[in-house]
Amino acid sequence: MNNELLEKANRLNETLFNQFGKAAEMQMEAFRRYADVAMEQARKMAEVRDLESLKTLTTDQAETLKTISEQVSADWKAWQDYANETREQLQQVFEAKPADNTAEKTPATGKGSNGKTAA
Repeated sequence: MNNELLEKANRLNETLFNQFGKAAEMQMEAFRRYADVAMEQARKMAEVRDLESLKTLTTDQAETLKTISEQVSADWKAWQDYANETREQLQQVFEAKPADNTAEKTPATGKGSNGKTAA
């Protein structure tokens, strides 16, 4: 019972570590993308000098807004996939059976190949 609990805790820790790493990567990638868009928009705004460049900026912003909207949808889908993957992996951790140590025992003596009795 103790070994089973330790094995599950170990698998849980490993799964959580991997999943939190994925979440951090996803967050950093999204932050980078949105920061790049914000910096690009700020640069474009700073370049506005007349009415014509303002018109061009507003047209570009409409296209940028469309692109951001599509990216937010893609990011949302990625987070949903991440949540589903995490849920499935956590279910596997708690549903997995502990390693079967009886295969190492010899049937007649109950001892393993090293001659010691399995605990």
